[in-house]
Amino acid sequence: MQNNWRKVPLKDYCIKIGSGATPRGGSSVYKDSGEICLIRSQNIYNEGFKHDGLVYIDEKAGEKLNNVVLEPLDILLNITGDSVARVCLVDINVLPARVNQHVAIIRPKPSEFDARFLRYYLASPYAQKLLLNLASAGATRNALTKSMIEGFEVPQPKLEIQTYIADHLETLDNKIQLNQQTNQTLEQMAQALFKSWFVDFDPVVDNALAAGNPIPDELDHRVEVRKKAHALPDFQPLPENIRNLFPSEFEQTGEPNVGIDGWMPKGWICKPVSQALIVNPKVKLSKGEVARFADMKAIPTNGFHVEDIIEKEFNGGAKFQQNDVLLARITPCLENGKTALVDFLKKDEVGFGSTEFIVLRGCGAISYPFVACLSRLDSFRQHCIQNMVGSSGRQRVQNSCFDSFFLSLPKDERLLTSFDRVCKPMFEKMTVSGTEIKSLAKMRDTLLPRLISGELKLNKDVA
Repeated sequence: MQNNWRKVPLKDYCIKIGSGATPRGGSSVYKDSGEICLIRSQNIYNEGFKHDGLVYIDEKAGEKLNNVVLEPLDILLNITGDSVARVCLVDINVLPARVNQHVAIIRPKPSEFDARFLRYYLASPYAQKLLLNLASAGATRNALTKSMIEGFEVPQPKLEIQTYIADHLETLDNKIQLNQQTNQTLEQMAQALFKSWFVDFDPVVDNALAAGNPIPDELDHRVEVRKKAHALPDFQPLPENIRNLFPSEFEQTGEPNVGIDGWMPKGWICKPVSQALIVNPKVKLSKGEVARFADMKAIPTNGFHVEDIIEKEFNGGAKFQQNDVLLARITPCLENGKTALVDFLKKDEVGFGSTEFIVLRGCGAISYPFVACLSRLDSFRQHCIQNMVGSSGRQRVQNSCFDSFFLSLPKDERLLTSFDRVCKPMFEKMTVSGTEIKSLAKMRDTLLPRLISGELKLNKDVA
């Protein structure tokens, strides 16, 4: 570290350093919602706090963990396993909360440390290397003990310098978070529209109600949902030109697993995914040719934007082009939601990735927003998971499973075109935001070690 800041052990400058425990009963007492959040190692990343996999416990279980009640600006540090040393600040939106035995709380004295600065330091490449070296000192599993954390030395510049550095880094993080939230909202909007039009057939129910046409008893639950939606003060009906593209009646499909309980919009057609889309499209890429490459780690569990792209020589793998959709075909990646939109190639450029991807491409009037939304549809993903083949540790989706998942599609392609017209700008905005996130993250990661080390001063007045 290139600075003259003094180094101090954490134990002398913290109010609290300690970890929690798993409530008695383990996962059997976890709830999807509740009074108290239980934070585990899967919620903690150097990039920030993740809400995926959050669980809750009741007050009785929470009382037994009162020694690890979280407060705003607490630093959370993973202390065991493969995720050891990952660190972030607690998200105040999950309070009240506790931590389990795999997570340590570090609560610095506010008069001595800006918690944000300390967290940024612990997340820096230099500190991460030191923490990982400490954690690997044991004979078996990676672990950071309480005494290791207490004795860990950190730089302590003046408090105003800490705050100044933290403010600049946090500004970049806030911009990244805003873009992530924007993308999440856009994805939810596109997904909701896809489900409404092509899964729940809401506009058909609306048209049938308006026309007084009979609606099958099996669809009574959808009728109730639509009546409640219509009664909401902010309900917005579809524009008439789009609403008129939907029929006002239903007909039986002849297959109970198609449509809603065997019913679909009158005049529509049923097609298996294997016929409606192109699965693993044939594209040419010669062996030894250098091309853009995406591995499984680059595929997000939330959103569609690929994280990291490298260039390497092609020696086999799944080939794809711009606007193709990548779907993980293995466990546990598929269960974790790994899906991506190829939005990083030029026109006619070919990229490639792991053989553990399935590549999906739109066909005819079905464009990439439709395919992307389908890949995120719960029922579609569950169908793929249920039809996996192989050993329990490494099961794979077989292409044949796309022969038995059916889509209900309109014969009038204007409806598919209308969906594309509404959703494509959302996906284009997601791509722009994703690119900005990468740029901001690169800037933050470049500044972080230089600021934390004292090598770079953003303001000459800050000594």
